[in-house]
Amino acid sequence: MDLLNPIITTSEEQFVVGESDLTFFDNRACRTEGGALLYCRNGQATAIVDQCQCQVFPETVLLLLPGAIFMLTDRSNDFRVTFCAFSINLFSEAAFRLDPMFFGALRKQPVFRLQQQLAEGVSIWFKMAEYTYRDRENMFRNTIIRNRLQNLLLESFDKMQRYRTHRPESAETTTRQTELFHRFVSLVHEHCSREREVTFYADRLCISTRYLSTIVRSVAQTTAKEFIDRAVVLEIKMLLKSSDVSVQEIAYRLHFPDQSYLGRFFKKHTGESPTEYRSTTK
Repeated sequence: MDLLNPIITTSEEQFVVGESDLTFFDNRACRTEGGALLYCRNGQATAIVDQCQCQVFPETVLLLLPGAIFMLTDRSNDFRVTFCAFSINLFSEAAFRLDPMFFGALRKQPVFRLQQQLAEGVSIWFKMAEYTYRDRENMFRNTIIRNRLQNLLLESFDKMQRYRTHRPESAETTTRQTELFHRFVSLVHEHCSREREVTFYADRLCISTRYLSTIVRSVAQTTAKEFIDRAVVLEIKMLLKSSDVSVQEIAYRLHFPDQSYLGRFFKKHTGESPTEYRSTTK
């Protein structure tokens, strides 16, 4: 029996509240069309969001922004979350006028564990969201949902800033460099299916390739090229796991010269061919 994505929304159903074991995402890389807030109730798993890998335990909150690539590994049998999923249109309305640096921080730190005194507040938020979701005759339902989502985003950012584990930035990392890095990450998410050279991203940021490489190494402890290549590998994994399209079609979609070139690229970075990956992760 085919698994169903529990955090999917539609044009008619732009906000969904429920509970799930998230089996759909077990070793399956998928791109989120909208976004979702996941609150772990039981069990544990490893969450991979874009290039961030985090441990999820009870009273852990995971915020998926629209367009993120999401996968779970090492999911325990008793793993269960309460979730709120929202469409990209609803998210865009709720996020209007919020500081772009806010979303850069959330992409960098999508998982955070609540202090015990905050868990009750999160449970109350989910109960209110569920009430709004069930109240389908409410003429102000969409407005209420949008406002609750905006409150959720602001609360999430506040709690993340106050209670996350801080890692001191190096002395060489300035606010300007951090801002450029976040812009670089956004550009990679948007263009990596077509553009894989550092020069393209440096030109879009109006800086030199050397300066971009310095920034990425300072903030992410990797090279700009390695960061781009990992994003491309995630795109390939997502297509291999989430669809039945051929490797040749994937090569076409991601603008590789041919299937063989994609195969060599993928094996270089993962140690296995696309066919081997697809067969071992089904």
